[in-house]
Amino acid sequence: MADVIVGRFALIDLIAKGGSGSVWRAWDSKAQELCAAKVLRQRDSADLMRFVREKGVSFDHPHLLTPYGWGAEDEHVVIAMRLVSGGTLESVVKKKGSLAEPAVVVILDQLLDGLAHVHEEGWIHRDVKPANIMFEPRGRAHPASRLADFGIAVHETDVRFTHVGMVNGTPGYMAPELFSMAEPTPSHDLYAAGVVALVALNGPIKLHDGAFRPDELNQYLRGVTPKLSAVIRRLVAAQPEDRYQDAETVRRDLPRVPQGYPLTHADGTPLEFVDTLDPLPENAPGAARPERPAPQVAPSSLEAIRAGQVQQGFSSGSPSPQTGPQWASPQTGPQWVQQTPPGSPPQQGAPFPTHGFTAAQTSTGPTGQGGAGSRGTLIAVALGVVAALVLGVITAAVLLMVFDGGSASAMFGGGEGPVSSIDAAFAEVEPGQECVAEDEGVIALTAEGDYVSCTTDPGGEGRVFA
Repeated sequence: MADVIVGRFALIDLIAKGGSGSVWRAWDSKAQELCAAKVLRQRDSADLMRFVREKGVSFDHPHLLTPYGWGAEDEHVVIAMRLVSGGTLESVVKKKGSLAEPAVVVILDQLLDGLAHVHEEGWIHRDVKPANIMFEPRGRAHPASRLADFGIAVHETDVRFTHVGMVNGTPGYMAPELFSMAEPTPSHDLYAAGVVALVALNGPIKLHDGAFRPDELNQYLRGVTPKLSAVIRRLVAAQPEDRYQDAETVRRDLPRVPQGYPLTHADGTPLEFVDTLDPLPENAPGAARPERPAPQVAPSSLEAIRAGQVQQGFSSGSPSPQTGPQWASPQTGPQWVQQTPPGSPPQQGAPFPTHGFTAAQTSTGPTGQGGAGSRGTLIAVALGVVAALVLGVITAAVLLMVFDGGSASAMFGGGEGPVSSIDAAFAEVEPGQECVAEDEGVIALTAEGDYVSCTTDPGGEGRVFA
């Protein structure tokens, strides 16, 4: 068959392959955008079950990645997802090292935001792990992560079939009670989220089935602020009743990292998510809008496509498949407009070419009257400008008093009590420095490069950075 599957997905190049199929960068002619197309066989019952499950889960959420389309052709099926090409949390940690605490907090919060939506809809993911957390290629901008792979997700209304000796999930990320054939619950996803945080903080660690030992947790959480440490310990609690039961509660307990806070790896290197895919080939579908399908593209069998034996789904020396409607090219000759002499009503007739247009002259009346009118106009304009400047200064002062609490207090003779040390520039703070209730949980940076957070002063009644 040709390299356009089900008449919709034009394969471009291979992204990854495995035992159950292959994933391609593809052009979706219906959605008119690039996508990730997963191709697999229908005859593999286990793989097909994962496919049916995955295509049945669809969420419109900024931190979730689920299929939006699918199709079947002969014995093969294909599902399409948004193309997210900034790498996975697993690959980032392996290649560039563990993350500093603020970056871990941001990514964990996004993961929990997605899980909260999943659980609210009655689903349990069951395979939360760094390899399934994907990033948009946004460079050093605030990261945008998405939880992917809902192939073994279950819904709370599903009929449960118990298979002796069988558990679903990835070893090391599974809650201890799952090995006793416990029914899936949202807290199992939260346990896995806690393990994800430990890996992000430490880099690849040796995971094992069953609960974490106290000495292991102490080692993995060394140097972590008490607030985040307490959250992670409760996420990975050995007993289900001691664990968090819903994602929103975890999010409320997390430290807060202000938007724009500099996120880095543990060694201080800026956190960056770049496009992991090669540049789109020049003649690939989606790179241009060709006029007709390529007649000489050698067809590839779906079996070869699924197995990843084909590396490219189009011929670079010929036009790519049709990717959208064609439009007539714009006129390249002279442009024409209708001219009407000044003071005359519109006339019917042939238009004049723009390059032959000459502006008509008009009279302003006697010279004296025109000069007086001009001076009056200038005076009016000057007065208007002055009035606008005065009004602008007054408005700016009022807005500053409304939105800048510290400045407003100073202007009105107040300003008593602690004021937040976290401003738009994220100034450095000192351990023990006072903070306010609005900063509770906020992480700050000391001059020595240590992270601190606003917490209740154990020796007093206020709040300090510690």
